[in-house]
Amino acid sequence: MSFTTLYSQARQYHHLPPHSLVQPLSNARANSDTRNRINAPNSRPRHIKLVGLHSGGARLVSALPIERWRNVQALSLAEADSPLAQAPSALDDAEMIFIVACSGDDLSCAPRIREAAQRRGIITTGILVAGAIVTDEQHAELRALRAASDMLVIASDESYVPDMLTELGA
Repeated sequence: MSFTTLYSQARQYHHLPPHSLVQPLSNARANSDTRNRINAPNSRPRHIKLVGLHSGGARLVSALPIERWRNVQALSLAEADSPLAQAPSALDDAEMIFIVACSGDDLSCAPRIREAAQRRGIITTGILVAGAIVTDEQHAELRALRAASDMLVIASDESYVPDMLTELGA
C-alpha cells in the first residue's frame, strides 16, 4: 500500500484525533525503509561472555543467576594478572562480550580483552556501573573503558546488567 493511498484513507477519518491519523502513515514509512535492516535472523541465540573486572565487576557478575539465560557465560577477572587477562582463549566461542566494571575498579586488563575480541571479530560492550552523579575519577574510568569497547553503557544501578541480558533474549 502506498503512502498516497494511506493518506487518502486517513482523510476519511477527519473526525478522529490527529495522532490517530499519523500511526498508519508512520507504519507505512517504517515498513518501506529497509536501509538499516540486518539480513540475519534475530531469533538465533548469541553466545555472550560477561566479563566482570576487578572486585566490583567480578562481584556483580558472579552474583548473577547465569543459569537463567541461555548461552551466557560469566567470567571474573578479580586480578589483573589472571589467566584470562593474559591469554583470553575463554573468549573464543563468544559472539558478544560485555565488560562489566563498577566505579573504582581497575580497568587495566580491559584493553587486552578488547584486542583479543578484535582479532576474533567480536563486538565488545563496556558497562560501567556508577552512581547517578559522575565524578572526575569516573570520567577517567569512562575514557579508559570507552577505549576498550565498541560501545559504552553507563548504568546507575546494578540491576541494569540482568535487565539488559533479558532484553537481548540471552
